Amino acid sequence: MDVGAYGRLSTLKRTEDLTELAVDRQHERSVDYCKVRGWNPVRFYTDIDPAYRKPGQRKAPRRNDFERSLADIEAGVIRGIVFFKLDRFVRDHGDFERALAVCEAHKAVLASVTEPLNTSTPMGEAVARLLVTFARLESQTIGLRVSRQAEQQARMGQPWRGGRHLPYGYEADRVTVDNAEAAVINEIADRLLTGHSEGAVVGWLNEQAVPAPQGGRWSRAKLRSLMTKPRLAGMRVHRGEVVAPAVWPAILDRERFERLGRLFGQRASPGRPATRWLLSGIVFCALCDSPLEVRGHQAGSRYRCDAYSQRAGREEPGCGKVAVMAEPVDLLVAERVLDRLAGPWLQRLRRQLDTAELRGVAEQREADRQALVEAARERFVTRMLAPRAYLKVKGELEQRIAEADRRLNQDGSMAVLAGLPRLRADLDRAWEAADIEQRREIVRAVLRYVVIRPASRRGAGLDPDRVEIPAGAWKV
Repeated sequence: MDVGAYGRLSTLKRTEDLTELAVDRQHERSVDYCKVRGWNPVRFYTDIDPAYRKPGQRKAPRRNDFERSLADIEAGVIRGIVFFKLDRFVRDHGDFERALAVCEAHKAVLASVTEPLNTSTPMGEAVARLLVTFARLESQTIGLRVSRQAEQQARMGQPWRGGRHLPYGYEADRVTVDNAEAAVINEIADRLLTGHSEGAVVGWLNEQAVPAPQGGRWSRAKLRSLMTKPRLAGMRVHRGEVVAPAVWPAILDRERFERLGRLFGQRASPGRPATRWLLSGIVFCALCDSPLEVRGHQAGSRYRCDAYSQRAGREEPGCGKVAVMAEPVDLLVAERVLDRLAGPWLQRLRRQLDTAELRGVAEQREADRQALVEAARERFVTRMLAPRAYLKVKGELEQRIAEADRRLNQDGSMAVLAGLPRLRADLDRAWEAADIEQRREIVRAVLRYVVIRPASRRGAGLDPDRVEIPAGAWKV
């Protein structure tokens, strides 16, 4: 009878050459077992995978050769599967029931080298199910232990060793900085922080044939994904939360990393198409308060209240009664913004954005973050801090950090204005030199929204009275 020999090795034991459950030894024992019974092992199956189901994971990890062995039984290639031990073959009731059903349908056998397993009898089937139950219990226990070990390593700042891809900017040990990739990261940061748009940086990277993370060409999504990773600033993340300073050196200092985060927060999400219009997202209909959509192309584009589309976050469509050419509105609003920036308002803003004060807020926030990391270490690693005391300290520190973030984000969104020239002629030149994303950042630092009224007269050109900026729309 033609059969297949199945072997599996846990990734946790992959480097243990002397383990008695190594795949080659499993196959050798399976072949000896087949010889005694006169069976012919014609196929060999090998899986190297996690031995456990992660906490909260609803399905067992997929095993390619396990699936291939069942497919070969269904195709009639083999009439049974031999394995060293049942927990090498299955550790999950669902996998066992599928294998048993396939074998029953095709009159195939499951045989264990080290256990009196015979699924052809009711007693043998019951024993097999009992063995699977204990194998699954062991699997879940391993999963819980590995999860706790991973959390402890994270809180100690150790790198995560899993995953198929190396972190961009670091070598194979995940700790040593890759100088070439680090230079790319710093160049990207410099270009973004000096006003280049994401599209321009992506274009430059592709023109220079710079390798992208995980291969392929650069895109806005890849750029954002890379430049928003806390790992670049020397921070260890566990389950989406920064839990400790990392043991590896930072490629970006904390201040530049946070500036990049605020910059990305001000720009449209990478999944949305780039816009050439100044007021997209902050221009509204005076009749129904709906945001106006950009419709048309190039010089014929309009800001229009759409009566049919139903955007996310809008329960009702617009009234469809307001439309205006986009370019004249952008020019008019830009003129009003520059007039305001050239007045005494900008001088008050400069005093408000006192860099020494902001630096003090940032330093205190960093101290609070370090204190939060130390409190977590004392709670989870050294066990010196009681749960109730930890929760109290954690709540106070997180509240102070959130307040500092709010202050820095608010001031950071207007900090783009602090470096603008004071004279109107110089402002005009700076505006002309800026790209659309830089202009949008300036406008959003000054304006909350713009209202468009219905047309009150016929004729060519824009009626300036249609474009309204209420007093409450100015941020300061």
